[in-house]
Amino acid sequence: MKNKILITMGDPAGIGPEIILKFYKDFFSKSGNNFIPVVVGDKEILKYYIGKYNLDLKVEDILGNYKNREEIKNIISKNIIPIINVEHKTIDENIAKAKELEIGIPTKQSGKMSMLYIEKALELTKDKTFDAMVTAPISKEAINLAGYHYSGHTSFLADNTNTKNYAMILKGDKITVVLNTTHLSLNDAIKKVKKENILKKIKLANKAKKLLGIKTKIAVSGLNPHNGEGGLFGDEEIKEILPAVEEAKKLGIEVEGPIVPDTLFVRMLKDEFNIAVVMYHDQGLIPMKMESFGLGVNITVGLPIIRTSVDHGTAYDIAGKNLADYGSLKKAVGVANIIIENSLGMD
Repeated sequence: MKNKILITMGDPAGIGPEIILKFYKDFFSKSGNNFIPVVVGDKEILKYYIGKYNLDLKVEDILGNYKNREEIKNIISKNIIPIINVEHKTIDENIAKAKELEIGIPTKQSGKMSMLYIEKALELTKDKTFDAMVTAPISKEAINLAGYHYSGHTSFLADNTNTKNYAMILKGDKITVVLNTTHLSLNDAIKKVKKENILKKIKLANKAKKLLGIKTKIAVSGLNPHNGEGGLFGDEEIKEILPAVEEAKKLGIEVEGPIVPDTLFVRMLKDEFNIAVVMYHDQGLIPMKMESFGLGVNITVGLPIIRTSVDHGTAYDIAGKNLADYGSLKKAVGVANIIIENSLGMD
């Protein structure tokens, strides 16, 4: 049975619609795919871009037929993109045509539309109608203009699934990082370097390791230069990080750390480790993006659903110009499919 994966359209004023169309062109060019991708978004916007770029693609609203895998498979076999069309009646200025959108600009309207797509996808993934959801990029500014006061997908999905213990993971080719903290100032992130927080992230990394099929030990980074040199440059390694690692080992988790960050990522490139818990956002994302820029995947582990995402933003500056690369979306769909397969039989 083929896995069913939802792809949300993201902010319609950004590059989301374009990378989705490029993804489907690639998808239709290959045979033997073991999954069925379905868009959640606006069919008129996709039709607009199909016409703008003169693409040999069609879009069909699958309405209530999305529970029928065979029906969707038959639509896809005809090179037609299946979409669950989301109405926008709750928007102050309901759009009728894609050309009325302000392409390349974050607005209340585009923010509201992008969140309606996410809400629908979450509903259909929570009730197991679909096996996973993959999200195209949204704008934090636009969704906040629309009244959704979140820093992005991750916190919204956690809040709307009543999930307290979760982590953001960024997966590259050889470097996969689990973030102890995400969108915080560096000053605030350091305050979160506590044994309890790190132990939770190690446990989530262990779950992610199984879902992603990673075979190496989990690495845990240090925080300070040279791991603090025995407390001379900071003592978080001694008081917080090492105790978390030791506690995780007692639980049977294969983990090593704290490892000096300036050598950790070199060791990851040599396949000594392929997953690491890092202490703050840029500590992990800089090396991951240097290795896999444009091809990384954002994963939320700990949710009761499977969710992956692209590792880039809305790229308003190139929206509507046919310049966007769909590589990260292709990877995100592929990783979602791997997680579906590896999660079978897991609690």
